Amino acid sequence: NKTHRFWINHLPGGGEEGQAWKTLGHRHTVEAVIYWLGGEGYSIIDGERYDWKAGDFICVPMFAWHRHVNTTSARLPYAASTTGPLSMGIGQAVYEDERYPEYWVYAGQGEDARRTLIPGGVGDGASPAMAQEGSAVSLYAQQVAFAAEEEHRRRQSRVLVRAEELDFQSTPMGRVAYVVDPRVGFHVKALATVVASLQPGQYSGAHRHLYDEIDHVLEGEGTCTIDDLTFEVKKGDTLAIPVFSWHQYRNTGSAELRILAHSTRPALENLGLMLTQHGEHADSWSG
Repeated sequence: NKTHRFWINHLPGGGEEGQAWKTLGHRHTVEAVIYWLGGEGYSIIDGERYDWKAGDFICVPMFAWHRHVNTTSARLPYAASTTGPLSMGIGQAVYEDERYPEYWVYAGQGEDARRTLIPGGVGDGASPAMAQEGSAVSLYAQQVAFAAEEEHRRRQSRVLVRAEELDFQSTPMGRVAYVVDPRVGFHVKALATVVASLQPGQYSGAHRHLYDEIDHVLEGEGTCTIDDLTFEVKKGDTLAIPVFSWHQYRNTGSAELRILAHSTRPALENLGLMLTQHGEHADSWSG
């Protein structure tokens, strides 16, 4: 896997991830999606509070200061995926933490630099007056204005998806709920999240694609066939799907098989390299 990572961690009872964080938390030039596996609490993202509970999702906008607080007394588990490997691979990974101002890259340049969602700030974004559409002056003005417009898009992006908002619909791959995706109101350029559901005895569709995918089994048990290998999976297991490998799930248990899938499909779309090939339909598909 070259473009994103996945891990499971815990927030301490009655506390938060950074412990010593008081105001800003931390921020980074990577996209992040967090799934809360238990408990309840809230996140402060770009100065706004978002209350959440088990089963909800948080999508942190790029370079937004954020911190997460557990309001229960028990340790709270969560699953997170970020595009850190992609940002590091292209030499654009910046991490800033309020506890370590000596390592700030941009935040130490003043209040505006601490508040912006754009590394280095947005400037005034002013366009030269009376620029003819399509002229070199106009094209360069668009380039200069991009950062300010991008910051606005990030601030307007959706952040929270509640468990009860998941909308499972029938597709050739089976019943799928799109959670985080640029097509459903999130301003993400690299990371996307879906949840798939299979009832006992059902099998998903089979497909392969040029983007990385990491799957985590939220509920149930079954098998996952990747090319010519079949793996038994159960709640708590995680699979890294190799690029362009055929893969398909089967529910061999007596309860729902639910799978959390993070991928970097948007990144490949933005590079013009996205390819998905579909094979067998899910047995539940009748379209």
